[in-house]
Amino acid sequence: MRIVNRKKFLITTIGLLVIILLIIALITVNVYNRMSKANEEAAIEAENQASASTTTTQTSNSSQTTSDVKTEEDTQTVTQSQSTETVTGDLGASGNFESGSIIQVANKQYSLSSSYVPDDLVWLDLPSTRDTQMRSEAATALTELFNAADSAGIELYCCSGYRSYETQSELYQWNVDTYGQTEADLVSAKPGTSEHQLGLAMDVTSESVGFDLLESFGETEEGQYIADHAHEYGFIIRYPQGKTAITGYSYEPWHLRYLGVDVATDIYNSGKTMEEYYGLV
Repeated sequence: MRIVNRKKFLITTIGLLVIILLIIALITVNVYNRMSKANEEAAIEAENQASASTTTTQTSNSSQTTSDVKTEEDTQTVTQSQSTETVTGDLGASGNFESGSIIQVANKQYSLSSSYVPDDLVWLDLPSTRDTQMRSEAATALTELFNAADSAGIELYCCSGYRSYETQSELYQWNVDTYGQTEADLVSAKPGTSEHQLGLAMDVTSESVGFDLLESFGETEEGQYIADHAHEYGFIIRYPQGKTAITGYSYEPWHLRYLGVDVATDIYNSGKTMEEYYGLV
């Protein structure tokens, strides 16, 4: 190709090169800006995630601290509950009725503090209709009784052991609402007067009465076994038949009270109630 005007050609070529370079520069700057913006957004996102993680950790630590404080407060509350227990009424000269003793009395005349909680409660590993507790010594004796019954072909079930003051309040109120005050007072203890709060009582039942608490339990093979052998392991039928005027409660062949083998055997042989045995009536 023959170039007629070299000077004009050079100027045009240089101009085109300059335009191309400017376009390349603009593209490069645009790409750079986009990359910078993307990196900035990524950095912000990472910072937000780190902040969220820190907040979660702080919240978790705060919750854990609160939980630790609550646990410590609960422990202190239980300790205080155990130290503030009181028993009201004159318990007479016979026996050692001090707080925590195996023969401690809880009935319509002698009540427990609402804060009383035994300090040696254990969960029972026995056939039961629900999870339940007793004081350690009583739980060991009940296990021996159940094992002996099982060896004799008798299958017993725990139904209700330790109850707190609050639980007894709810149960008593339910009975009042369901049966009326007079009937409720024959079958349920007012809060603070229940042996279940002592952790020394257990209601037992069997399949033969539908795992219920019925007077007819006393006529079953299981109920008769209890009546004949409970004292050998330290238990008495606390509310025997025909003794309502003394105990204040209807016949309850299912309600066992732990007193230790010697006392339980004496009461069994005497045919007396606990109140009569200790001269509390």
